[in-house]
Amino acid sequence: MLHEQYLEHLNQCAKNFQEALDSSDPLTQKVVEKGLLLYRQNYVSQVKIDHETVTGVIQDVNSAKAVLHIDDISMSSCTCFAEGYCRHQLALFFSVLGAAGKVSAWLSEWRQPPQKAAVDLSSLPLMRASDLLKKPGNKEPDYEEWVDFFTETFQSVIGESSRKPSAISEMYYIYMRKLKNSSPQQNEWKYLYLLVGHVITFKLFLSMSKENNHADGVINRYYRHIFQDLLQGVQEYLNRLSNFTFPFAFDLFLEKLKDDSGEILHLHKTIEFESIQIYRILWTNLFTKKQWRLDELKKLTSIESPVFTEKVAATHLQVLLREDEKAVHSIQELQVEIMPYMLYWLDILNSKRDWNRLELYLTPFIQSLKAYIQQENDFEFCHEFTSMSIRAATPFCHAKNRMDILERLFNQTLPYSYRKYEDFLYEQKQFDKWIDLYTYMGLGIDMLTKEQIKTLQEYDQALLLSLYHRSVQEHIDQKSRDHYRIAVRQMKKLRTIYKKLKKQQQFELFLKMTLDRTKRLRAFHEECRKGKLIHAEE
Repeated sequence: MLHEQYLEHLNQCAKNFQEALDSSDPLTQKVVEKGLLLYRQNYVSQVKIDHETVTGVIQDVNSAKAVLHIDDISMSSCTCFAEGYCRHQLALFFSVLGAAGKVSAWLSEWRQPPQKAAVDLSSLPLMRASDLLKKPGNKEPDYEEWVDFFTETFQSVIGESSRKPSAISEMYYIYMRKLKNSSPQQNEWKYLYLLVGHVITFKLFLSMSKENNHADGVINRYYRHIFQDLLQGVQEYLNRLSNFTFPFAFDLFLEKLKDDSGEILHLHKTIEFESIQIYRILWTNLFTKKQWRLDELKKLTSIESPVFTEKVAATHLQVLLREDEKAVHSIQELQVEIMPYMLYWLDILNSKRDWNRLELYLTPFIQSLKAYIQQENDFEFCHEFTSMSIRAATPFCHAKNRMDILERLFNQTLPYSYRKYEDFLYEQKQFDKWIDLYTYMGLGIDMLTKEQIKTLQEYDQALLLSLYHRSVQEHIDQKSRDHYRIAVRQMKKLRTIYKKLKKQQQFELFLKMTLDRTKRLRAFHEECRKGKLIHAEE
């Protein structure tokens, strides 16, 4: 709970963010969604607040420390050095806002169209708080009654809001509160009820979007986050159910849920990723009977013209049934289109430490990795996907000592894998490739630490020659006295290396060519004389 003395400052900060963040800009929407996701996944820690600033650490691909200036958010900063407001600053903001219980209200107000009047809630089918929070009597669990209740409640609370997309988010939280407060008392039945509720609600939202012909932009702006929230809820209640031994009475419920969940694969193309993910999570963790999986696979493979989601679903069942040859063939047919979905299968096999099977899937994954990344124009997305790919491959490569596969992955994902690849080559003492990587990235000798230069000198001094040559030319091109001095110092180091390699004539030729090429740069020649390079040459 946030202390009252900071509430006024927080309200001002929230207002400033609403004014600074353009809710109609797709890039801003994406940053806000990522910040919200980091906050909801509890990746924000070490939060400190005073009258002027809020600081915190956000665990992401790389940890970041964000600082928010309450009175002037334009002064806020983050160690990720992203331009403008980054997802880490937003995650920290949501973390503080969440302590005051205002995240949903802020999001709802921010998503309001800037030039439209506020939504008239009196026209919506709202119910009294006492009715919303009223719990049903102790009834025997009944799947059809559950589904009817979810459907009727959805229509009464959210149905009319479908005509006003800006109000959907607020109505969703009212609907979910009613859903949760009507759950059974026993924990195992409660979690199953909420799991079924999340899946059916997901379907209802898909149908609502399709029936109202909501454009992709409308979905992404007003309620795409709801599908992600429902996906997380499905995973959460599956995790909770895993702590229980299922009673026999569950079997009928699971079979009916199995039949209902299949429909989400072809209801809406815009929500393709979340639909496939819910389907895969359910079939991985809940629908575990082999015959069920065989029947479902037979049903999917018998479709004459399957859509993409059905193809991925069939491949997933082949993975679960250990039909690896067929699954790999399906993956190769789908090529780069299936790449975002492969990480889930690699994670499953990693968790089982099933290295032999994992290698079968890792090979086509790496083969298509470069083509997939090249078709994306979002640097941040490519960097994140590269990091996830490296994390998925690393356990197998270390367990089976297949560093060649890991290196191939690094090569396929350059330049996004540069930092990881650099560390890998340095640890493996592949210094010749390490220098080639430096050259490929356009980096010079100035980027090396003294310890790294010393290591290279001990390994093979000749490796430093290309870096010094390029750096000398870059400093000369700057045409300033300071850069000329640096160039001369590096040329003297080149002279020392050539001397140790017993190739003094090559250095003398390099020096002569450099002086001839820079005849008009008197200041540079003067620095050469001060450094006794010309005297040494003579």
